[in-house]
Amino acid sequence: METQQYHYNVSGSASVPMAVDVHVPANTKEELPIVIYAHGINGFKDWGGMNLIAQAFAKAGFAFLKFNFSHNGTTPARPEEFFDLEAYKKDTYLKRQFDLERILNFLHSPHPEFNCDLSQISLIGHSRGGADAILFAAQESRISKLITWASVQHARTPWDKMSPDEIEDWKAKGFFTRKNGRTNQELPIGYSLYEEYKQHKEKLDVEMAARRIKQNWLIIHGDDDEAVFVKSAYDLKEWQPEARVFIVENTGHTFDRVHPWEKEELPEASLKIVDRSIEFLKEVQ
Repeated sequence: METQQYHYNVSGSASVPMAVDVHVPANTKEELPIVIYAHGINGFKDWGGMNLIAQAFAKAGFAFLKFNFSHNGTTPARPEEFFDLEAYKKDTYLKRQFDLERILNFLHSPHPEFNCDLSQISLIGHSRGGADAILFAAQESRISKLITWASVQHARTPWDKMSPDEIEDWKAKGFFTRKNGRTNQELPIGYSLYEEYKQHKEKLDVEMAARRIKQNWLIIHGDDDEAVFVKSAYDLKEWQPEARVFIVENTGHTFDRVHPWEKEELPEASLKIVDRSIEFLKEVQ
């Protein structure tokens, strides 16, 4: 099946533009169920072969929307580069919640180029995007199904393991930097991220949100995840016993993808999570 891709800019938090694309089956007039994909930290919508994943969902009969969060450091002109480090420094969890709402509102605006079934909007979040997805789905009835890939189980990244002295240093300087192993950039993380958490702990409580999830939820994780241990999947399952869990053996945090992904096919582990996700979304509930 052939697919088509449409590109948009959507205004996100602080009116920062977000690059958005939607993959759909070509030449179809049918109402399409929708999948929104939320990337993780130091990720972006096209990271590691995501176009191949989007095409797989489109070939299965979905409209697949992926986007760059407003403050992830990319720009619409440079969607795969951490170019705007001032925006990156100001990124927070609540900004990303606002971005997700803007994406949802964008889907509810007229789109004559493709036909969507607004009663079937599913949300997929990877890594930190998983926490974003859980927090959002817990309070958004327009999301019909939830899938998390290698999700963290809290909204305390990256200070969860920092000492009080390190946090004080962070406060005094206003930001600290962490090196991106792929690009070798020193990426700044603003203290406003921690201030937001202190002021909105209940709103950013992933455990509380997980317990409130009413949507059908599929939790996917690799058993060799080196970045977010597989225990996170079981914690989420404990908090929401109705959720289903799919563990992929012998794979890590990105399900064997790297960036750039220059092959024409996805690795086996990524194919498994795509196939299981599509199967889950097609189930009649």
